[in-house]
Amino acid sequence: MRTKILLFFMLAVIIIGCSSIKTVTLSNYSAQISFIENSATYYPNNNLKTCKLSESTSLGGHKCISWLHFFENGLIKQFQTAEDIILPGYTIPSGSVIFYNDQNPEKIKHICFSKDIVIDSIKCKSGGNISTEFYDNGRLNACFLVENQNIQRFPCLSSVFKPVYFYPDGKIKQLTLSTDLKNSETTYKKGETIIIDEQGTISRNKK
Repeated sequence: MRTKILLFFMLAVIIIGCSSIKTVTLSNYSAQISFIENSATYYPNNNLKTCKLSESTSLGGHKCISWLHFFENGLIKQFQTAEDIILPGYTIPSGSVIFYNDQNPEKIKHICFSKDIVIDSIKCKSGGNISTEFYDNGRLNACFLVENQNIQRFPCLSSVFKPVYFYPDGKIKQLTLSTDLKNSETTYKKGETIIIDEQGTISRNKK
């Protein structure tokens, strides 16, 4: 009986220890966050690197939930949004995970959308391991298509292995064909990946 009581007590101590909450102040955001203490990792300079929030928190104008990741300078590197974020041309749905650019931490590098989304008439696929990439000017860099789609007269294949790439001005850069494409005297076959240079010249991707 004593053994059972002791084991129960030890288990209770472990559970309490595992779920203890720590609150810290983030100087970059003049705000406090509370997180599960044993979820935290730290940089060599003792700045917080990752943690799992114990409650939703507003940082930098965005409501964050679940895991937070930080750059070594203390700025947010990655977070999951608890609410929709309205941007010019589209809305980031709640539950999406947003990643910032390490070279320019105020700019979004890529997003794992929680729902399929349309950006510049392009249907971008969602999913935990499917990311949509952006340039610093906010335009699409690369995305995976929800379905086969004609983009700028090119028949693009929907695939979780072959994204569509764009130039910073929005022009299409690289795609995999969903149907045959004839250009001048050359026919490109369905399933081939082609590259379009900035002057509009088409070539096969030789990789």
